[in-house]
Amino acid sequence: MRERALFTRSLAAMISSGLPLIRGIALLADQTKNQYFKGILADVIRRLEQGEALSTALSRYPKIFDKVYIYSIRAAEASGKFDQVLNELSETQEREYKFSTSVKAAIAYPVFVVIMLLITGTLLIMIVVPKLETVFLESKVALPLATRILISLADFLLNSWYVIVIAVAAIVMWFRYWLKTDSGKLAWGEFLLKVPVFNEMFTAIYMTRFTRTLSMLASSGVPIIESVKILSGVMNNAVYEKALKNVASELERGVPMSEPLAKNRYFPGIVTQMVLVGEQTGKLDEVLRSLAVFFDDEVTKKVGLITSLLEPVLLVIVGVGVGIIVFAIIIPIYQISANVQ
Repeated sequence: MRERALFTRSLAAMISSGLPLIRGIALLADQTKNQYFKGILADVIRRLEQGEALSTALSRYPKIFDKVYIYSIRAAEASGKFDQVLNELSETQEREYKFSTSVKAAIAYPVFVVIMLLITGTLLIMIVVPKLETVFLESKVALPLATRILISLADFLLNSWYVIVIAVAAIVMWFRYWLKTDSGKLAWGEFLLKVPVFNEMFTAIYMTRFTRTLSMLASSGVPIIESVKILSGVMNNAVYEKALKNVASELERGVPMSEPLAKNRYFPGIVTQMVLVGEQTGKLDEVLRSLAVFFDDEVTKKVGLITSLLEPVLLVIVGVGVGIIVFAIIIPIYQISANVQ
């Protein structure tokens, strides 16, 4: 959320300059144009004035302030390093926002092309083909297979469109239900990490989130076991959630984090090796921060590569689709013209 990142950055600057916490939040509430967020800040101010801790007040809005944010603020309250933690939080959120925006922008073009192709093809089949069908039937010419398929498809779309709508709605509802089950979450998470071409990009995306968030929590003063538990709930992939819960249990037994990470095939070797270095040098947060930059660059490269590969593939798909439709329409028209002559 862009407003949250701006709020965190501005609040860090205000606290660094010596402004009281409540006064700083009040000034930011007056400046924000998002009425929903303004209402949240007003409620937070009211709770702070009643003596409630900032982390407790913010935790009442989990959709805006996630677990990572709340635990970082809680660590700041315990250490008194509000400005430092808020700066770290704002930098992490700004990178995350830029990161997600760049990924969405790269994916938007191919998705737009596919959607427009489906819409254009459907309209062409439902509007143009039925008008030509009468001409083709009256001419009594032998229609090519492609034309007969196109006419049958047009008839089906016009007369039984509701079947497609019901089928699509049923599939979407089932898929959403399946994703809420434990087996569905795990299967979908594994699919994203194994699907050809895209698997390396998804792995880099999750490793960016893992290294950046863990680095921020560690530097904020959140205990490593607590940090891993928090992280398991914000990875948005059941595979990594399960893996990190196992890492947390191993840490509680006194096992270094690098050992369970090394046994999990979904964590690249560079991550386990660098975590080991961080553990040995006592600079785990710095090592994770450098890894986050590395994987951020990797995602940018992977997204650019996939986008460059998708463009010619989409052009071929569009060309083939248009070619089939044109062939199915032009050939019978040519045959009719030849018979008339």
